[in-house]
Amino acid sequence: MNSRTQNRVFAAFGIGSVVLMFAGLGIGSIGSTTRNLTISSSPAHVAHAFSKTAGTSAWIGAYVELLSFGLFLAFAIWACERLGGGVVGQVARAAATAFATVSIVSLGVMGATSYRSGKGVGTQLGSALVTINEALYVCTWFLAAFFLVAAGALAVAAGRRALGRSAIAVAAIMLVLTAVSVDNFGQMAFTLWIAWIVYASIALARDVPRRSTATAVARTA
Repeated sequence: MNSRTQNRVFAAFGIGSVVLMFAGLGIGSIGSTTRNLTISSSPAHVAHAFSKTAGTSAWIGAYVELLSFGLFLAFAIWACERLGGGVVGQVARAAATAFATVSIVSLGVMGATSYRSGKGVGTQLGSALVTINEALYVCTWFLAAFFLVAAGALAVAAGRRALGRSAIAVAAIMLVLTAVSVDNFGQMAFTLWIAWIVYASIALARDVPRRSTATAVARTA
């Protein structure tokens, strides 16, 4: 596989991770009412959601989401290598790995809530499971922001200023809005992270900018 084909494949992994994530969320929500619960859900809402048994689509959705994190991890490692790697690249890869790991744990807790729904789970236990899952989910936002800061620094150093500055800007927005409101603004800010993955996938699939190449040649001359 030549480098151009490889870049296109890993860029497709990045876009594919976003597609599978949304597909998994949509499919899973059809089969499980507990997936829509948050820490702000009322006790009556929690009791109602846990009174219904999860359908087959809940497990299909969870499976699809698991696949999305595998694709994301492949994309993130490739993106760091594409942008130059080094110590900063290692930090970015570590943040990406942690993001995928905690996301999968969160998905596991969500699967547990779906499995226990319709089987006599009390409101207190149900609320506790939902709160744990939400806490893990919010932690992934911070890990995503750490990845964005490191990847953004790499991109700026590599001459991809628009990509780098947008990554750092999204990270800043996520950190600020999460502190302001977890359920509302924080959730909205997370969509910017998803959009950046798609943008980065498209941008990194292209050849290295001419300016950075010319600079590298000048330095070695």
